[in-house]
Amino acid sequence: MTAHGSTYKKSDHFDGEKFHNPGQNDLKSLFTVLKWKLAFEAKDWPSHVSNKNYPLRLLTPTEKANVTFINHATFLLQLEGLNILTDPVYSERVSPFKLIGPRRVRAPGIAFDLLPAIDVVLISHNHYDHLDLATLRSLDAKYHPLFLVPLGIEKFLKAEGLQNVKELDWWEEQRIKDVKITFTPAQHWSSRTPFDKNETLWGSFYVDNSKTKIYFAGDTGYSTHFKEIRDRLGAPDLALLPIGAYLPRWFMKVHHMNPEDAVLAHKDLAAIKSIGMHFGTFQLTDEGIEDPVIDLEKALRAQNLSTETFMVLDQGQAIAY
Repeated sequence: MTAHGSTYKKSDHFDGEKFHNPGQNDLKSLFTVLKWKLAFEAKDWPSHVSNKNYPLRLLTPTEKANVTFINHATFLLQLEGLNILTDPVYSERVSPFKLIGPRRVRAPGIAFDLLPAIDVVLISHNHYDHLDLATLRSLDAKYHPLFLVPLGIEKFLKAEGLQNVKELDWWEEQRIKDVKITFTPAQHWSSRTPFDKNETLWGSFYVDNSKTKIYFAGDTGYSTHFKEIRDRLGAPDLALLPIGAYLPRWFMKVHHMNPEDAVLAHKDLAAIKSIGMHFGTFQLTDEGIEDPVIDLEKALRAQNLSTETFMVLDQGQAIAY
């Protein structure tokens, strides 16, 4: 997975060899990672959490969209005539290894075999908790969807046997039926090994079918890109924003929002409603399993916003509008 030798144009986020966040360079060294890990400040998580087993909800003719939280950053977006999955992860671990690495503490909110036919899969970046090859292969075998990915990832996925792949740079669009999907910025980084850092792009997605606008933030730190997205594409009806994997702040702040940042992003986007994600499934950082939800409620109170405006769904729970 490399941009070396590519024909990608230089830009404010690509220098000809590596991708970067415009005006920012905070890629952590191995020494800094070890400093964090050796601090032993992570809270204990339960080994297993049971889901409430919501029945799968399907879009009705009177609804604009039906959105189901599956787990982590995985949502099922049902629009008229189009089913979309975001960063689908069904594997037991988000790791290059089968026996070590972050292990899920709860099952996906919709079993894989119960998914409706999937037309499009959105991949925000190549980290293992967002690009899960085993899940992508299973989706390709069953539904052969279109995989929309950041620059640099198309070649990788095609080498792994997936052929219906289209890569996008920031602000590029893909139209499917009457739906316009725009790949938009995020403040993050990429790698799948110690040797390929920032050789592929990262980002977010803005889905617009003229009836509704849904923004999927992917994985990101808080920055000015939320206001830029609103200014260029309009305020979304629904924003899917990460609220977890944020401690310790000295290490995570640039690349992962905390709930307070997520509320600011919600306001920058002027979203009608937001839903929290990126929490409660894999222990990636130091906060406790319930902390993102608790801290989100505190952040909403501080901004005089309700939990109906920025809500948290159970795994498997859906909302429609």
